[in-house]
Amino acid sequence: MKIFPKFRKISAKNGEGSVKLQAIEEEDIYHLYNLITIGDLLKGSTTRNVVTTSLSGTTHKDRKRIEITLCVEEVDFDMEQCTLRVKGRNMAENEFMKMGQYHTMTLEIGHPITIIKECWDAIFLERLDASNTE
Repeated sequence: MKIFPKFRKISAKNGEGSVKLQAIEEEDIYHLYNLITIGDLLKGSTTRNVVTTSLSGTTHKDRKRIEITLCVEEVDFDMEQCTLRVKGRNMAENEFMKMGQYHTMTLEIGHPITIIKECWDAIFLERLDASNTE
């Protein structure tokens, strides 16, 4: 797993902070599964179906890539496909998604994410350091 040192900001005082990282192999998806817990904030890029209605009343559906911040409510790891799906509510409004809307993000190899925790305890920090390949 690649950890971006410039974006690793964890307070020594209370353990609060964020880490930007990127899965670079399938095993890293499992490490993410062990790092992300309910209540964490997860920032990343995802796709979402966006429906627009024209003045004439016709609707058009597009898939847009957007940046969102989810408050994690559910984490689902599929061992066979080696995918991680994270469900939660949007915490940062943007033009395609209102605050509080639900979204499920699929974490993929090669796409950076930022995990924000209220407390990065010793166990999480050990997992983070053990999974770092850089």
